[in-house]
Amino acid sequence: MSMMTRYMVKEFLRIFFVTATALAFVVFSIDFLEKIKSLYQYDTELKWLVKYFLFRFPRIFMEMLPLSLLMSTLLTFGGMAKNNEITAFKSAGVSVFRLTTPLLLLAAFISLFSYFLVGGVVPTLYKESKRIQYIQIQGKQPAGSFVQNKTWMHLDSSRLMYAQVVSADKALMEGVVLYTLGDDYLVREEVEAAALIYEDGNWVLVNGLKRIFLPGGAVEFKAFEREPIAIDRKPRDFQQLRIKTNEMTYKALSEYIAQLKAAGFDPTRYAVDLHAKQALPFVNFIMVLLGVPFALKDSRSSGIAWGIAFSLGVALFYWLVYSMTLSLGRLHILPPWLAGWSANILLLMVGSYLFLRVRQ
Repeated sequence: MSMMTRYMVKEFLRIFFVTATALAFVVFSIDFLEKIKSLYQYDTELKWLVKYFLFRFPRIFMEMLPLSLLMSTLLTFGGMAKNNEITAFKSAGVSVFRLTTPLLLLAAFISLFSYFLVGGVVPTLYKESKRIQYIQIQGKQPAGSFVQNKTWMHLDSSRLMYAQVVSADKALMEGVVLYTLGDDYLVREEVEAAALIYEDGNWVLVNGLKRIFLPGGAVEFKAFEREPIAIDRKPRDFQQLRIKTNEMTYKALSEYIAQLKAAGFDPTRYAVDLHAKQALPFVNFIMVLLGVPFALKDSRSSGIAWGIAFSLGVALFYWLVYSMTLSLGRLHILPPWLAGWSANILLLMVGSYLFLRVRQ
């Protein structure tokens, strides 16, 4: 590693650690103050509150990482330009491309590292924080669990049910199978239904087939279009059962999408979220690429205030495009891969164009 490379990496990391820590601390503090108001009313042990906020922090840090990298790039090169260090490097025959290569490689490494964290550790810890909030802090009993890509629910001591899909308002479940067990824990009745809906305060099974297992091994079949079912729960009781993609790893989400396809359900929403989840870590590299030409454009305006304002503007633009394309994907207007990657592609094109126009 050359002296120039060590200097560039050292300066960048020095500013990055300060920026990332400050941003993460500010956002974490806001999150803490918002959540502690509602959680303080519950009589819970301090260790659960500590674990709850501790497991939420990695997600907050990852969300602030692109903004931290952009601000660090602007402040690093802006400061060097003000101190005429860029001019000195150019006079020594060092091009801007060579000067920025170490930081672009570092940003690429951060993106790859983030990719694996976002696809595994971060959602796992965040899901655990939600479990702690619901069970350990609020003292609620789980309505069910997500096992083998199915949402399983214990309706009572003798009935077990799973659903392939739980709607956003929890008033509709699709791909429902209900088992009724006997005292010997053997299945006495099995019901398969296309859907379970909540209407006028009652649950109703729709388009299904009931199998009754009689003594001696005989099986009685009964088809139905609509059949009321007694479930002593409201839709809100199933709130924690809806699949939340921000709590799933790449592997779990991919398997769930494949299972939905095999069962004949539309997995578009989840496919869009999977591509978006995979695309997001790579915006870290794009932010560094985009920050270089703007930092070198006008050294006089590359102060801290300008860097913060510009970074927030870029972040806002990215999230607007990101949110819009995800919505278009979920509405089947854009294919899932394009919906998830459009914001990255757009900023990569803009960043590459501006970077190539920088005077070397």
